[in-house]
Order: sequence, then structure tokens, then C-alpha cells
Amino acid sequence: MANRATGNLLGVDAGEVVGKPCYAVVHKTTSFVGDCPFARAKVSGKRERCTLWIFGRWFRVLIDPILHPEKGVVGAIHIITDVSDIKRIGELRSRLASILETSEDAIIGISRGGRITSLNAAAVGLLGTSPERAIGLPISHFVPVHLFERWEETAGAVIDGPTGQRFESEIVRSDGTTREVSVGISAVFDGHGGVSGYSCIIHDLSPRKKAERALVAYVTEAALRMKVPLGGIAHEIDHTATLLDSGRVLPGDAAAILRVQKAHLEQVVQNLADLDRAVAESAEEIPAAYHRFLSAG
Repeated sequence: MANRATGNLLGVDAGEVVGKPCYAVVHKTTSFVGDCPFARAKVSGKRERCTLWIFGRWFRVLIDPILHPEKGVVGAIHIITDVSDIKRIGELRSRLASILETSEDAIIGISRGGRITSLNAAAVGLLGTSPERAIGLPISHFVPVHLFERWEETAGAVIDGPTGQRFESEIVRSDGTTREVSVGISAVFDGHGGVSGYSCIIHDLSPRKKAERALVAYVTEAALRMKVPLGGIAHEIDHTATLLDSGRVLPGDAAAILRVQKAHLEQVVQNLADLDRAVAESAEEIPAAYHRFLSAG
């Protein structure tokens, strides 16, 4: 016998398959396929199962043997369930879990009560702790006291509101050091559509911030090294040009003055080159491209 769903699956009237071998109607073969659960059930006398790719979709096949007290297995009930969507969701979840675990950004799951429920490898590195020690701790354990109010307000707004939010803050590592971070908070929903907590996607800004400070310091120092001497050189050149135009200085004398100012310019360039090398050798935070540029200067 076969029900209507069987006919729908095979694209025929259910009555047409009655009396035919199961392998003929399902697999279009002349005998049992390899690792057939029905063949296994005939030997084991117990439920057997497998997952098959047939008709362009994934199906779970359960075989429940029909037992005779004297003859043993005399038949079986085949239950075929389309699990393509379930399998696809499972594979998607697996891929997403892999992406989250290998993300360069720290990802921390937090309950509505503010306690850590999960964290990926990047979060372990950022917090400087282990999952065993971090899970269960309040997220406030890793946030400076004076900044935590912002975290609470943002988390509350995300839980009660439709969209996530992002802001800049700091994280306190287990060793007491701090890191400047960018924090994105989004609500996490349970299977019934309710908010079970929220997630924090945290990007470590410390390298960028250090690079910015190093480059600002470089630009400031370079400006200081150029402003006074360049102003003096410009003044001397203007004064020499005025004297030359009025005839109060001979061209030869004017050329001598300009050569002196050229030497001053060369000294300014040398000072900047020395600064470039010093920054390139000592400021590890600045990007590699800046290191190459300054070193070449």
C-alpha cells in the first residue's frame, strides 16, 4: 500500500506503485541500492534510517520492520520525509557559526540580564580570558565603570527598538589594560520571536587610534620644524629681492645671500628626513605604507 503523499512524491497515482519493488519506484534500479536501510532492517529487525538525495531534494528515510513471531521480518513501513529545508537551514547555521567563530571582530552573546552567554575566538583574544571564565560574567566586568551607562542605555534601546546601534567605547582586558573599540549591538531573538538577549560585535580600534596619534604627532613635529625656518628664509628672500630691485645691492651680493638661504633650505630638508627616519624606526603603530614612505624620504 502507499498513501497519497507517496504518489505526489513520485508524480504518479499512489495505486500505480502497489505491487512494485520499492527500489524500482524510488531509485529506478533493478535491485536494492548500496547501504539500503530496508536491506539492513531485514537483517537487524530494528528501525534503520538514511538520508537520500532523490528527485532533486534531500529526504530522510525511516524503515520500521514488520515482524512476524515465527518468520521474522516480513515487510516494512517506509516513512519518507522531505528534509531539504531543514538540512539547508542546518547547513546555513553551520556556515554562519563557522563565519562567526573565525571573524576578526570579537562577537559576544549576552543575555537580557547582561551576562555573557557565548563568545568567539576573537572575543577571547580581545578580553584576554577563556570562554570558561568569561561565560556567566556580567559584561560590565569588561567595561570601564564610567562608560558602562552608555552600554546599558544602548542595549536597552536595541532590545526595545527595531534596529541595532553602534558606538565607540573601551574594553578592559583581564590583565587590566584597556582597548579602544567600536561596539555594534543587535537584538537576539528566540524561536518564538521574542528578544532573548543581544549580541555585541566589537572591533578593536586601538591600532588605528595609535596610528592616528603617531601620525598627528609626526605632522605636528614636522610643522614645527618647518614653520620658523621657512618663515625666516621667505623673509630674507623677499628682503633681498627688494634691495636688488632698488639697486641697493649688487647682483653678486644678492646671489651670495640666496646661496646662504639655499643652505638653510637644505638643512630644513635634512631635519625632516631625520624626523621621517625616527618615526619610521620607532612608531610601530603607523601603517606599513607610511613606514615605507617615511623610510624612503
